[in-house]
Amino acid sequence: HRQGIGGFLPPSVSCPAGPSLELRCCREVGLTCAEISGYGRGVGESYGQCCPQKKSNHMWNALKLDAWWFLLDVCWGAGQVDLAQKQFIRRQEDFFFLTKPEEFIQSHWPEDPRWQLIHPPIPQEVFEERAFKTPEFFKLRLALLSPDTSVLQTDEGEVTVSLASTHSTEFTYKLLKFCLDGHQEDVGKSHGLLTRSENRMDLRIFPPSEGLFGLQVFARPSESQEPYAWVCSHQIECLQFKGEEQFPENPFSFWGVHPKAKEFGIEGCNWGDNMIVAHTGVQKLILKIQRPLLAAYKLVHPSLDDTVSKQCLLSQTEEEKLSCHILCPYAGHYRLSVFVKGLVEDEFHNVANLLVRCSHPVNLNKLFPLGLSPHCGMGISAQWRGLSNPTHRAPIISTKKGCCTLAFCTQQGFEAMAVLDKDKATCTKYAMERYVLITHLERKMSVSVRLPEAGSYRVALYGRSAESQEFTHVCDYVIHCFTTPRWPPFPRVYSLWRRGCVLLRPRSGVLQEKHWVKFRMKVPKAYSVHVIGDARVDLKLAHSHVWEGEVYTGLAGATLKVAVKLSPLSPCMEVILSFDVEFSSLTVGDSSG
Repeated sequence: HRQGIGGFLPPSVSCPAGPSLELRCCREVGLTCAEISGYGRGVGESYGQCCPQKKSNHMWNALKLDAWWFLLDVCWGAGQVDLAQKQFIRRQEDFFFLTKPEEFIQSHWPEDPRWQLIHPPIPQEVFEERAFKTPEFFKLRLALLSPDTSVLQTDEGEVTVSLASTHSTEFTYKLLKFCLDGHQEDVGKSHGLLTRSENRMDLRIFPPSEGLFGLQVFARPSESQEPYAWVCSHQIECLQFKGEEQFPENPFSFWGVHPKAKEFGIEGCNWGDNMIVAHTGVQKLILKIQRPLLAAYKLVHPSLDDTVSKQCLLSQTEEEKLSCHILCPYAGHYRLSVFVKGLVEDEFHNVANLLVRCSHPVNLNKLFPLGLSPHCGMGISAQWRGLSNPTHRAPIISTKKGCCTLAFCTQQGFEAMAVLDKDKATCTKYAMERYVLITHLERKMSVSVRLPEAGSYRVALYGRSAESQEFTHVCDYVIHCFTTPRWPPFPRVYSLWRRGCVLLRPRSGVLQEKHWVKFRMKVPKAYSVHVIGDARVDLKLAHSHVWEGEVYTGLAGATLKVAVKLSPLSPCMEVILSFDVEFSSLTVGDSSG
């Protein structure tokens, strides 16, 4: 028999005998058995019930083994009654055989208190007020920290239930509304906040209306694939409705950071609480990591569809931290779920489900561009490709002037290209690629960007090493400009505009007609440089290794082309740049290089 779970019976208590099957079975094998009458709290009384009747409603047994008395209920141990179907379901439940007295008293209160086998005995009113606990509650070695009462009353529209466990356990719950017709309606999980630590669970419930509710808590061992088991129940009396607390559905088993986040490489989170407030609709999550990780994020709100949701998130992946910038375009609560995996792993793991509350949302026109990669800003992807010492490490660049320049140090032989995108662009006279100009020097690279109109832009950088033939994605940057820039495009760039070429003047790719324009540029290894329009102008090489000269633009509609000869024996000239000539052109800030 199980050791240390029985108890001594006071000498003054006699052992009743009767014709029950249990008594007859014990008599046949020579065991001392007693029949005990009292009150049993089964599934039908899971939310608490008084015992006003004078007569008992249940009977069970006590068995004497080696001078110790043990409690058992062969009726409940054989199965249970399905109240909805009104039928008995046969299923052996070992919990009710030789049960610990302190656990047995949770569901069985004997008329004679001495048959509780505990000291001091539990009064009947305490037994009635206790929360209902199933056998699985004790099998999982749980403890109800607070409150261990069956009926709970809300405090400012909220109640909290806390459980402890001796080993890692997952929890979930069900909130039921008691209707006037006697039915129970499942109100979902949008009115509860379940958070877990290594050995504790806290569940905050915000009932959606005044009235009576049933709360059922379910649990299972962590990493188990078995269904959750019902472990305890409470009845909630909501006296004050706190209407604004409605949370997004959470398909995962917890809110907050995963209790075992360190096992996945997460060291800490900059959000000390499980709920973060985004007063202006903008927030930033930072996770400190123990090793390089890749991350994915999902933002959920009742009004967000998948496309808009992707425009609300921008992530940066660095060696020591993961960052996620969040925009909230609607008021209310959001769920931000975080998933991570190692660099060589195949599967992402859910490590956090964080609650964001927004009171003043951002404008839908100010969301992030579509198509952002998980590698925004300076991070491990850029470092893998050999970029370092960036002028902009953060992934978001805000400019009032509508222009900016990104600069990096590069490895020998690294070559880059850039793509500028904008959702729903209205300025379509020139291709968007004309608003980006890359300059390669020996060990440095700059990406100059001019914006034709207000909005959010994506700058995608691609690169290849000296040994590679294909360009691969490096990282993305987001440029915000919500003023009204009117920058002209850069000139068209051709394939021979390569490493070491620097355009000093003119930076604008659109020139005004009938004007004299100063041309200045560096073109290494060029034998001669020429500007070709209605006539050809030969640029002169100055002492500073700059090719320069004055060029007349001619009439609107013309194109000025910059061409080079790489040696005196070259049979023809190669075009490296071209400029458009228009009747009236914008040259804002064009005088500087």
